[in-house]
Amino acid sequence: MSKKAGQILVGVLAAALLACPALAQEFVDVSVKAGVADDGLGKGAAFADVNNDGLVDLYVSNKGGTNKLFLNQGKGIFKDATATAGKGLDFPGFTMGSVFGDYDNDGDQDLYLANGGQYEVEANLLFANNGDGTFTDVTAKAGVGLKDFTYSASFADYDNDGDLDLYCANYGVGAKNILYRNNGDGTFTDATDLAGVGDKSWSWMGVWADVDNDGDVDLYVVNGRYPAGEPNKLFINNGGVFSEQAKARGVDDPNWGLGAVFGDIDNDGDLDLFVSNYIGGNNLYVNDGKGRFAKVSERIKGAKDGWGKGPSFGDIDHDGDLDLYEGDCKQANQLYLNDGKGNFVNVADKQPQIQCATVRTKATALADVDNDGDLDLYVVNWGAENKLLLNNQNDDSWLKVKLVGTKSNRDAYGARVKLLADGKQVGMREVKSATGFCAQEPAVAHFGAPAGKNYTVEVVFPSGTKVVLNDVKAGQLLEVVEK
Repeated sequence: MSKKAGQILVGVLAAALLACPALAQEFVDVSVKAGVADDGLGKGAAFADVNNDGLVDLYVSNKGGTNKLFLNQGKGIFKDATATAGKGLDFPGFTMGSVFGDYDNDGDQDLYLANGGQYEVEANLLFANNGDGTFTDVTAKAGVGLKDFTYSASFADYDNDGDLDLYCANYGVGAKNILYRNNGDGTFTDATDLAGVGDKSWSWMGVWADVDNDGDVDLYVVNGRYPAGEPNKLFINNGGVFSEQAKARGVDDPNWGLGAVFGDIDNDGDLDLFVSNYIGGNNLYVNDGKGRFAKVSERIKGAKDGWGKGPSFGDIDHDGDLDLYEGDCKQANQLYLNDGKGNFVNVADKQPQIQCATVRTKATALADVDNDGDLDLYVVNWGAENKLLLNNQNDDSWLKVKLVGTKSNRDAYGARVKLLADGKQVGMREVKSATGFCAQEPAVAHFGAPAGKNYTVEVVFPSGTKVVLNDVKAGQLLEVVEK
């Protein structure tokens, strides 16, 4: 081979390597050691810091059997605190999704349970956090004891009045989804018809996101019933009143959907969408910046069609873009790495421990459980041990931003966080409550951010208040309080 030909070959190989995502660092199964290998009939998982000690705690909901509250003791070790957390928090019924949110703006995380029923439908429950990690049932006082087979619930401030409202996605014949507006005094009012979001499909998830970049959160409802599916709905927020526009905006996915997750997969400043379908192929949609979507599912290489449930976006390898983990109910789970342009390659077979290949996965969630800066993975399995997989990325190329609302809702759900380097946007996150399938991740904006650079962080709270921080170094957690 000539010298010139050899140089060309080396160049081609280098280009090929650059075109493919690097493998993520090894995930290690620490489920038993961490104390969270719950082997109930797992359905949902919700992460939040319930006792304000700087560590993310975990609530696991089981569809039949005792729910569990695990308090983080540090270094990713958890303690089962269910028995001492308050009467009724274990709820040994049929809990589907559960969601944390500071509905009373008192600085701690309250908990709402979305319940179904085996023989008869059980009422949903709201537990107020007492500030010490214990909870009190306040369902009756709040007026949110819906008895309608709720598959999932989500908190959002849809009217931007500074407190969290509540949406229930309901399942079954004749069921209508319900929106509760927060009255600001610890009680809620049914605002479903006034707002125009009473979808009567068989709904599994309601996921909030500002898809059209106008400063208020819109609502995407994932629907489906056996065998053919049912179109999903997109309710566009027009100042607290909604109009259904899924078909017009390209996201009326017709398959039997179970989960959905929003994220800026191409770092262009808007929220794209992945829909996980139980029957029919999963679908990826890119946003044009104005809330209109194009289906680009072909961008996911090595995808498995069907049986999809729990999707999660997160930058697990700290290369500056969002990767995708997807839990499957009957096939092996998938891990797709992003090449930086919104193209994904399935690399799950390189790490069989993350596939959970012989069990039925439900919820999945990414969270930094050991506070080392990288995203660990929790997988809820049906009738088998749940898995906590520790991420060994272990570098300083990350940045976490935690927000505290004052004029806005205290959790800052709906806030946007942008990361810039050299004047160019390199990442955007929106703070949210429930996501994926019956899952909630910590309300912390996490970025992969190469160490050694200076960054600018721009935060826009739901109230419109903007905070800019310059000369920010990677490898730290920032807390930004709304002025």
